[in-house]
Amino acid sequence: MIDKKTSQTIFQLNTELIENINSMNHENLKNNFGINSAVFEEIKEELFDYFETKNLPKLKILETNFDIFKYDSVEGFGIEAKLFTSDNKETELTLHTEFNNNTLRFKLIEVM
Repeated sequence: MIDKKTSQTIFQLNTELIENINSMNHENLKNNFGINSAVFEEIKEELFDYFETKNLPKLKILETNFDIFKYDSVEGFGIEAKLFTSDNKETELTLHTEFNNNTLRFKLIEVM
């Protein structure tokens, strides 16, 4: 079981990650989440392909569609968060991240 403070920290870090993806702020994504330029290009491509436009809607996550699970074999937690548009429309996109040692690491965004 995860404590409330850690859960809130994980949610806040995922929110910051999505805000930086919304602004396409590669510098912050690189410095705060370790996202290199190749991964940044993959994120953009996934979003452009899904929304079929380069004029992307702003995305967000909701605590009601946010799952944290403990890994069995390694340290840390896995996180899956359903992505919504800022006007609360559910997408088919899911954000996958990992949290370990107070650090959030981006894994992928996929259509589910």
